[in-house]
Amino acid sequence: LGISFAAVVLVSFGGVVHMTKFPEPGELALAPPDEASLSWETRNRIDDLAESVAYQAHEIGRRSSRFSPQQQFLVEFLEASLDEAGLEVELQEYEAKGTTFHNVVGTRKGTGAGTLFIGTHYDSYGKSPCGNAVATGVSAIIESMSILKGRSLDRTSVVGLFGTGEKPHRGEATMGAQVWLDRATEDGLEIDEALIVSSFGVFSGGVGLQKSSFPWYLMYPDTADWVAFYAPFSAKEDATAALRRWDAVTDLPARGFAAPQWMLGMPTADQGPFLDAGIPTIVVSDTGSERDSVFRSKGDDAYHIDYRTMALRVEALADFVERWANAPVRSR
Repeated sequence: LGISFAAVVLVSFGGVVHMTKFPEPGELALAPPDEASLSWETRNRIDDLAESVAYQAHEIGRRSSRFSPQQQFLVEFLEASLDEAGLEVELQEYEAKGTTFHNVVGTRKGTGAGTLFIGTHYDSYGKSPCGNAVATGVSAIIESMSILKGRSLDRTSVVGLFGTGEKPHRGEATMGAQVWLDRATEDGLEIDEALIVSSFGVFSGGVGLQKSSFPWYLMYPDTADWVAFYAPFSAKEDATAALRRWDAVTDLPARGFAAPQWMLGMPTADQGPFLDAGIPTIVVSDTGSERDSVFRSKGDDAYHIDYRTMALRVEALADFVERWANAPVRSR
């Protein structure tokens, strides 16, 4: 019995080490710069992000697949936003459980070979406005592409904002990410790597603010100011590469994890179809419900988000994507 218990402990310890032994860029618990010290570009970005999240969460409101009377207005907003960011935009219409939905897809041609995908879904969960759970990820992607508008990228960037990412479509053939990837594959598009942007709005450096469940509290820092990169358990090298890329462009903190996709607390975003297709895929997040106490609830509004700390990380995300897009195409 003693040997068996010791073996379990040893294997468990080895698993935790595997899931968490990564580079640790950036210093935790640093006070964010005061707004007066920020550039006018960053101050404008704070306003843009706040307006975008508020529009989705409140002016549009509930945008679940079961209650979407204003979804067409949101689709038009997303289409216009990607167009303004310099992408060639296409609406992909599809039927799901008797309702018509749209994936909003933008493409920016690169100067060389290879294609990267960046995306998330824009529908909400239940009666929650999903200010952080959904709208911050959508807004972060749009703003990142706006920042990159005047920069040179070697690889082509495809941005996908999916119409059905929540229940009852998640994990089904009607999931927006699955619909888009199936059609893209049929059309011969080859995706080298994918980045899924989950919730991206809650960042605070105070000690004790990262309220995590088991087993994540064994692995997470207790501050809430770091960006999380998640990879599948078998793809630890992907999270390591992402952290090194992040460290090369910013001093803001980030941490990486490689865990089974079924593990409680792993972000259940839009990565499933891409991983199933064998595409190396990373999820970037603020850890969602492991940090945000009102996540996916009626209190998940646009007003509990600190847009100053969010804007700084969105700027870093844009620099991260630029470095990623200009890296050599990886072989699979």
